[in-house]
Amino acid sequence: MNAVVIPAGQKLIDEVLNHIEGNKRDYSPSLVIFPGRRPAHFLRKALALRIGSSFIPPELLSMDEFIDSICDEFSPHRQLETIDAVAILYDIHRKCLVPLGGKGFMTPDSFFSLGLKIYRDIEELHIEGINHLMVRGVQTLITEGLPEGTRERLQSLSYFYERFYSELAALGLYSRSMRYQIAAAHIGESRINKYEKTIFAGFFALTQAEKILFRKLFPSEKVVFVFQDGAGLKEKLKDLGISYKGRGEEAGRPDVHFYSSPDTHGQILALGKILETHVEAGDPLDDGSVIVLPASETLFPLLRQGLSELPEDGYNVSLGYPLQRTPIFGFLNNLMDMLNSMDGERVYIPDYLKFVLHPYTKNIYYKGNSETTRILFHAVEEELLKQKAKIFVTLAEIEGKESLFRDVIRKHPGNGDVVTEEGLRAHLKAIHRNTIGRFSSFENVADFARKCMDLLIYILNESTARLHPLFYPFAESFVASLDLLMVSLMKDTAFTDRSSYFIFLRRYVMTCRTPFAGTPLKGLQVLGFLETRNLKFDKVFVLDANEDILPDTTKEETLLPFKARQILALPTYMDRDRLAAYYFESLLAGAKEVHLFYVSNDRAEPSRFVEKLLWERQKRDKEARAIDYIKTVQYQVRLINRVPDPISKTDGMVAFLRDYHYNATALNQYLKCPAQFYYARVLGLRAKDEITGDIGRDDLGSFVHNILRRYFINKRGRPLKEADLTFGEMDVLVESAFENEYGKDPSGAIYLLKRQMKRRMSEILKNYYIPLLRKNELTILEVEESIEARVDGFNLKGRLDSVEKRGEKTCIVDYKTGSNKDRLKIAFGKLDPDVRDTWPEAIGSLQLPFYMMLYSEKYPVRIEDLDGIFLLLGRCLINEEIELRIFDSPPEEESLKMLRSIILNLLSEIVDSRAPFVSAGGKRETCIYCDFQYICGTQWITK
Repeated sequence: MNAVVIPAGQKLIDEVLNHIEGNKRDYSPSLVIFPGRRPAHFLRKALALRIGSSFIPPELLSMDEFIDSICDEFSPHRQLETIDAVAILYDIHRKCLVPLGGKGFMTPDSFFSLGLKIYRDIEELHIEGINHLMVRGVQTLITEGLPEGTRERLQSLSYFYERFYSELAALGLYSRSMRYQIAAAHIGESRINKYEKTIFAGFFALTQAEKILFRKLFPSEKVVFVFQDGAGLKEKLKDLGISYKGRGEEAGRPDVHFYSSPDTHGQILALGKILETHVEAGDPLDDGSVIVLPASETLFPLLRQGLSELPEDGYNVSLGYPLQRTPIFGFLNNLMDMLNSMDGERVYIPDYLKFVLHPYTKNIYYKGNSETTRILFHAVEEELLKQKAKIFVTLAEIEGKESLFRDVIRKHPGNGDVVTEEGLRAHLKAIHRNTIGRFSSFENVADFARKCMDLLIYILNESTARLHPLFYPFAESFVASLDLLMVSLMKDTAFTDRSSYFIFLRRYVMTCRTPFAGTPLKGLQVLGFLETRNLKFDKVFVLDANEDILPDTTKEETLLPFKARQILALPTYMDRDRLAAYYFESLLAGAKEVHLFYVSNDRAEPSRFVEKLLWERQKRDKEARAIDYIKTVQYQVRLINRVPDPISKTDGMVAFLRDYHYNATALNQYLKCPAQFYYARVLGLRAKDEITGDIGRDDLGSFVHNILRRYFINKRGRPLKEADLTFGEMDVLVESAFENEYGKDPSGAIYLLKRQMKRRMSEILKNYYIPLLRKNELTILEVEESIEARVDGFNLKGRLDSVEKRGEKTCIVDYKTGSNKDRLKIAFGKLDPDVRDTWPEAIGSLQLPFYMMLYSEKYPVRIEDLDGIFLLLGRCLINEEIELRIFDSPPEEESLKMLRSIILNLLSEIVDSRAPFVSAGGKRETCIYCDFQYICGTQWITK
């Protein structure tokens, strides 16, 4: 037997080169088998450097490829795909008299995840040579203390195991474990005999089938086994009957550095600095350097930040990336969410907007230009936001909105020859038809997969998606996965509910990965943890060296309990931990420079491998503190509650402000915070509206105002009688208003709000207006009256909710749907007209004084003969106490003059070029609800 054990620090590739046989530049008489595929690339490169010219390489195979080649010699059956295995297991499950989990897994989508676990378990059992009778027999050995559910799982696993492989044989399919068993049985008569030299290199943990195969090859002089020394190898070789002759020459210890970071981006930042230092020092980051990613989700932060300073050909990526984390899946997921939330033909507007505003959708070409579609869908968003509480709409309604297409034409940078209403409508219909319309129904899984594929091809051909980084490799992987579904044994499965197809696809995609091939070899290597097997690097950078990631062995994806795995001699999580430790130590052995990065916070802790290295360093240096070896990545955070700088007024601003038409809301805004006035009135900024399905405070106010306007508008100009205030008329108005806004059949929160609104509006009539009529004569003079006037050179405007004659007094009434008096009243005791700083604190609102001034300017009514009243309709109890008057008693002439003077002084201050716009200074009650906190820098103010 030719077995070689090389030291942990020696390069496996170099040792393999010493055993390859060939004639001059022809090495085809040799066969080399590695556990994985990646070492073959490094072997070819090493051989090319050694020869210095063209050559015929040896045949290089991974173990799986080698097994497949032998199996195809003797039994060329079609390989079983995982999706086919789940389909077969599901069929067995349905026929079982007592199905696993009762009725909980009787549909293909609900069974899928369970089927994956069953398939993994029985494949592991089969490749280890354990038959179903042994699985069934385990139960009798561990019955004591075994939960009933666990006993059922063991029985079911035995049932599946017994029937699964006979089903495969009948279908002419071979699973991976079956191919390994066939290869082990026929290895002696296989094509391996035609090679002058066969080398198995870098193996450590072997399945029972692999052990049988190796033992059959041990007597051959033409076969060489090369093992790399490391922790646990002695026991592995002993199991094979190979004598262990010691660890050989110890490699020098690498220079290991430890970095603790509060998050992933801190790791990337620290790594980027180190790489930058190497580049500046002229130290090459070639294929002798590796960045190891145990967690694939760190790949894109690394590419966008850590490697941004390197040229694209300066690094090489090789790992499998989950398809579920790609933008393509995000696009499909948005579409599936929208389809799931549909109510018949109506789409749920928040989900619809989320889908059409995805970059792939809103960048579909219109006459070769994607800008038009972006304008179109943002115009759709604005159109739908006009009725924010309306949460469902049909596609036909959207396509039929003429104002929408006129708005797009108005905003479009081109002219009418480029975009027309007819063309835009046809374009919108085409997008709906080719995306949402494709998914109205499905015949079966194959039809569903085909429609998903057609959608991706449509996006590829008709949008800018192809220009997005990595779209092609992600799309190819998706198409390959969908193509597999279309020909799988699951292809004819039909679900009763459309949503089941989506659940099924999500679970299927979770099993799929897109490969970053990592060839040709050049530059800095970026590899997954398993891709580093059998390779040596001078510089090693390991990210995410955290427990539960390195090693990632805590989660048991198995139905077999730990005790059963021990009895059956199956690998447990402890064996996988030892395997990960072997690979990790092998990676570090022989390296000159190692950098280990890990996240340390309340949810993450360093890997046990890191802790072991730190402890060894402490013992060697006799140092009690591990912290001295760790470089902590920290962010410089300046916790300063910054108050924004004043904003100076330009001549253009002043000219704009002199012509501006001021209303009470703008004046109140300036009074509370001039900077807020500047952002909202001068710059025209506002918070982006969102459709939430709820009626917001502003929308509710508009709704109530509209109902009261419609109720009282035909009752103007005459004294009201109690008979005029009928509850039935109010109910009809509320019903009509809701139907206009939300359709005939509002549901959920809107339906409940309608009932609440009817009750509240009836209470306003019953408990406020009718008692008011019994005390005073009441005449409605105007409803929702718009008034404009020019006062002292300022353009003023207002919209008065109700102007009423109450006895001899003319009252200006303003409806408020809130209940807070403090935000509206004026504290005259705190108000000093000569001290500007007292105004914001003392004045809750200038709205009613502003309206009274405006009204007296337009009509021949002295301001002293007017009164102002807020009606707080949001109070719990509706009665006469909902009235909030700005004056506790009839207004005094001096008080009215003072308020008029304050209003005019504020207006003069606004147009004064010497008075900058200043912030409220971080006042909690002003800043906490401000839309401009992040612009202003006062986001540190919270509730």
